[in-house]
Amino acid sequence: MLDLISILFVFILDNIPQTTSKGFLIMPYLAYLSYRKDKKIAFLFPILSIILALHSGEPAHSFLFVGLNIVFYYLYFINFDYNIGNVYLLSILQIVAWKFYVNIPFVIVNIMILSVFYFIINLLYMRRATK
Repeated sequence: MLDLISILFVFILDNIPQTTSKGFLIMPYLAYLSYRKDKKIAFLFPILSIILALHSGEPAHSFLFVGLNIVFYYLYFINFDYNIGNVYLLSILQIVAWKFYVNIPFVIVNIMILSVFYFIINLLYMRRATK
C-alpha cells in the first residue's frame, strides 16, 4: 500500500512545474526501495524512471539517474545501516544528488531547510522498512 501511495504522490508531484518539489519524495523512496530488496523492486524502479522521464527533455537521463541511485544506495546500505543516525547523512547526500540532477545552484540555507523535509520523509520510510 505504501508503494502505491508513494508512486501516486510522485506522479502528482511530477505534474507540478517546480523541479525541486518532487525531489523530497523521490530520493527517500529510492532509498527505501533499495533497502527492501523485494521482488517488487524490479517492477517499481522502471515505473519511477518512466514517471521521472515523462516531463523530462532527456528521458535517458532520468533512467541513468535512477540507475546510479540504485547502485549508490546498494553500496550505502552494504556499509551503513538504515537507522536514525545515518538518515541525516543520507538526507544531505540525497539533496546534493537531486541538486545535480536538476541543475539548481547550491545555497546553504536552502539545503538546510530542505534537509528537514528529507529527514522527515526518510524517517517515515525507515520506520516502515525496519518493521
